[in-house]
Amino acid sequence: MTTLAPTKTRPDAGAPAGRGPARRRFGALVAAETRILVRNKTALFTAVAMPPVMAFAFSGLSIDRGSLGVILTMMLLGSALMFVVYYTLVTSLVARREQLVLKRLLAGEPTPIEILLAPAAPLWALLVVQSGLAIVGAVALGTSIAHPWALALAVAGGSAVWTALAVWGATWTRTVESAQLTTMPLIIVSLLLSGFSLPLSMFPPLVERIAHWLPMTPVIDLVNLAFHGTGVDGSVLVGRDLLTGTIDILIPLLLWTVATLNLGLRGFRWDARS
Repeated sequence: MTTLAPTKTRPDAGAPAGRGPARRRFGALVAAETRILVRNKTALFTAVAMPPVMAFAFSGLSIDRGSLGVILTMMLLGSALMFVVYYTLVTSLVARREQLVLKRLLAGEPTPIEILLAPAAPLWALLVVQSGLAIVGAVALGTSIAHPWALALAVAGGSAVWTALAVWGATWTRTVESAQLTTMPLIIVSLLLSGFSLPLSMFPPLVERIAHWLPMTPVIDLVNLAFHGTGVDGSVLVGRDLLTGTIDILIPLLLWTVATLNLGLRGFRWDARS
């Protein structure tokens, strides 16, 4: 009488059990990406130095110390989102794709979303640190904060939308060098039409309304809400108006995040393009 040894079947690729512990897997990817970022002196310098340089370059627009604290926070947070999260993540994803690193990871256990978001995690940490320093500096300058939770929403919401934009931007960026061109239009538009370099009130009403639906302007609106307690139209929000005004600010961030992340995941090419 013969017995057959039990055969081991490979779990279905889409089953959660076949993917291994998600937290441990993502943590390993983040640790690897952090080491790569630290070793890349150019990317690290851009991520660390560019936001403070931009912030202090525009700090001369303010007169009193209280306004200076608000402007420094706006500039540091906005610059960090554009250069630390957006630009650096686009170049990182494109570089990994051209080296076929992402394709090799895709053949293993990590999911596409884990692979694409892992390079963003150390950039989020830098963003939180730089934003925290900006807020501490604003308080030290005597700036009062009406709604501290709005600053947390600005950092979290901004991180989400600009990460999604970076994933989407990497889909049509062929090389690391061309990332300077593909990311520049959105950065320029954000600098001009978000309210931290030029007041939106100087533009026609239609342009001002459109600007509030761009991906950076709601972040600046949240900063204004945090420090001044004002909504999109500049009026002070209290009670129920505070809730509805905050939701109105968050809606564009949510729409941009969902739409661009979905487009990025659907359109991302894992093979080298150069």
